[in-house]
Amino acid sequence: MSIRCIAIGLAALLSWFGHCAAQTAEPEPVRVGDRWSYDIKDGATGDLRHAVTVVAVDINDKEITARTTIRGKDRPQTMVFDLDWGRIDDGAWKLRPSGIGIKRPLQIGKEWRSDANAMNVQSGVAFRASGVAKVMAQEQVTTAAGTFDTYRINATVRMVNTRDQTKSSIWTFVFWYAPAVNRWVKRTTEAHFDGRLRDSYVEELTEYSRKP
Repeated sequence: MSIRCIAIGLAALLSWFGHCAAQTAEPEPVRVGDRWSYDIKDGATGDLRHAVTVVAVDINDKEITARTTIRGKDRPQTMVFDLDWGRIDDGAWKLRPSGIGIKRPLQIGKEWRSDANAMNVQSGVAFRASGVAKVMAQEQVTTAAGTFDTYRINATVRMVNTRDQTKSSIWTFVFWYAPAVNRWVKRTTEAHFDGRLRDSYVEELTEYSRKP
């Protein structure tokens, strides 16, 4: 497996709705059965890459376990997050303590950092991931799911191969987090390898439902 493919998989690990208007007040906690669906499109061409649905299937005082289904694939993927949506385990990668997540409560100017060790359970390749995130603004965003009041959060994560520190990548994310749906309604991702843009994509919420 190439280092680039491994890094792309890790970046996905660090970071992965009816019409309603979100409020920026703190939401009710995520419940088992809550469901978010997204279209993931190529950042350069706008072409649809995947349609993904995330369903919360188990929650405790430390973790959210979710079932992620990609349209067209039979087998769903189980993922474990901390309560801030920082990823911990997706079956292929394990992070300790977790990915950067969304550290609530949010307010403009709030900043947080994250350092994690990540291990690919199949190849044994290890990375050190260091990130920083900051709440930049409050913005209204419209997707296929509706119009939402959001916090715009900019995040950057640098990943270094612990076996060969000359191999690294920089990932930049912009989250539009809507408290009313307990998750982001839009997220952009850019990946830079060797100083060059290698990949970019956009996730937009298409449907959200909350367990009664």
